[in-house]
Order: sequence, then C-alpha cells, then structure tokens
Amino acid sequence: MAVIALGPPPGFSRTAADDASDQAAIQEAARWIGREGKISTEYRYVMTCRVRLLFFWSGKDDVGGGYVRIGKTDDAQQMIQVLFGSDPAKAPLSINRWGAGTEVLKGEGSGQASAFFGFMKSSQGQSALAMQKELSKEKANGNHLFEGIISRVDEDDRRALSTTVPFESNTDFDFHQYAEAEKATLQELQNNPQRRVRRLDDAAVSSCPRAGEFLSTVLQLIDAAMAGRPTPVSLCYIYNARHYTATLTSVHPLDEKNVHVTLRGTGAPLDRSYRHLKEAHFLVTGKETGTKNSFEILIGTEGDLRGAPLQITYQPNFWFQIILNLAQSPPLAGGT
Repeated sequence: MAVIALGPPPGFSRTAADDASDQAAIQEAARWIGREGKISTEYRYVMTCRVRLLFFWSGKDDVGGGYVRIGKTDDAQQMIQVLFGSDPAKAPLSINRWGAGTEVLKGEGSGQASAFFGFMKSSQGQSALAMQKELSKEKANGNHLFEGIISRVDEDDRRALSTTVPFESNTDFDFHQYAEAEKATLQELQNNPQRRVRRLDDAAVSSCPRAGEFLSTVLQLIDAAMAGRPTPVSLCYIYNARHYTATLTSVHPLDEKNVHVTLRGTGAPLDRSYRHLKEAHFLVTGKETGTKNSFEILIGTEGDLRGAPLQITYQPNFWFQIILNLAQSPPLAGGT
C-alpha cells in the first residue's frame, strides 16, 4: 500500500517520543473503532441518483442505499455509523462508489475524546464522462482505488491527530463487503510502520473546544433544529487535524411530503406520505481547505419518526445529486 507522508508543519519540531506517542494514540483509536457495539437505532435508506445532462436532470431510483446507526460500544461509549453508496448490481454502468464512517465519542462533558474511522471508494471524476473513463481504466488494469482515515481529538491533551492510507486493491469491494474492507483498512492504518501522523496541538486545538467530529456534530445540530433554536446555529469540529464549522443555516416547517421511489426486483414501489416535518439546511466549511459543502435533511416530528432523518439530499458538485429516502417506517430499533 502507498502511504501519504504527513509531516509536522513548518517550524514545528517533533521528537522521537512525540512521534511514538502519536503512533500509540492512533493505534488506540483504531481499537476504539474496532470494538463490538450494540445498535439502539437504525435508519435504512434507498438511494436515488440524478445526473445533470446539459439543461435538465435525469435520475434513477434504487441504485444503492445505506444506513445510519446509533448505539453504544461494549464499554458504553457513544457510537455513530454511516454507510452510503451505489450498488454495482443496480447502478448504471455498474458504478461502484461508496463510503462509510464510524465515530466513537468517549467520556462525558469536558475531557472527552473521539475517534473517527472513514473508508471510501476513491474517485477523481469531475463529470459523468470522466467517471465513465475512470471506471473503464480500473476494470482494464484490475486496480481499484480506496482510502482510509483515522482521525482522533482529545480535549484533555489538547491534540488532534489523523493518519490516511490510500491504496489499490485487485478486489473491487462494494458496500455489501464493508466488514471485510473495514478490517483490512483498520489493520493497515493501525500497524503500517511507514504511517505518518498529522497533528494539531495546544492553541490550534483549544480554538475549538469540542471533541465531537462530523457525525456527532450533525446529530447535535438536528437536536437544535428539533428544539426550535433560532438559526443559524454553528458548531466547530476538528477532522483530519483540520478545523471545520458545521452550520444549521435554516429550518422550515413542511406540512406534507409525498415520496415515491421505484424499487427494482420487487414490483412494489416505496410510497410514503409524511406530515408535519422540518426541512433543515446545513453548510460545512473548512477553515484550512476553504471547502464548502451543503446538504438538506427532512426531519420527522411525530411519534416513532420524531427526530428521524426521513430524507437526505446531497449534491457534491454541479452535475451529480444523491437523494436518500428512509426505506422503512418506523425505523428499526434495538437491532444489531
């Protein structure tokens, strides 16, 4: 596997003891992520993809899916898991693009620490045509690009660490094989002796006094939307040893929403009619990277669906949009 070398920032001196401490902290974070967990809430989704073709959008239903899971690790720490992506058995051109993340938040109040593990099927395509060429090249060469990351934030130690491993595989893992892909990537991130660690210390970390990373931050903002807090509501977080701000930019009441999704192979569509919803808009900005990403979540307000993300809409670029619709009602609870 090839490894990105992430050295210290200019003018920052590191000792062998510092490096050993960072490596040990990354290994510990990998163990947190690898612990068994009990899922208390699970939301499963079916994916619709829309592609902009010149002046109009063209879309297909049921080309993939995923889940959001919330629960506890076996040592009673908060755990959030997400997995979303295309299913090559259903997607046009057998497109296989997906990603997953697990965040573990340890401790209560001050002194918290978090670990985030992310895994994705890498893609550099900036258009539908570019993605087709990328897929053809992968199939011809038999090399498939993946990337894994571990990000850790500690309040007490006032440090944030991350390590990233991009690699090529002759197995084109899809999201049905996540357990196998996660195990292999965690081992590489935990044990690769050439791994380099990106680090933030002291004042840089203290400027954002939160251990929570992206997933727990979004859940906290959903709680703010449900509580009716005036918008905008912003929370900083650190991911990949960089600063980000997630903002709940607006929340609008929605009296009714009808959802119709054509399901493949079942002969029956997914039809949902929701009432009394909240339409929440989010913006994530990167301080160092300058990136801006927006997404929308339609939130239930009643009964078993109170606080549930019923529909998630994300448009990563001008030509591609993903819509995730809850595939069961009410969401599963107490599953594993």
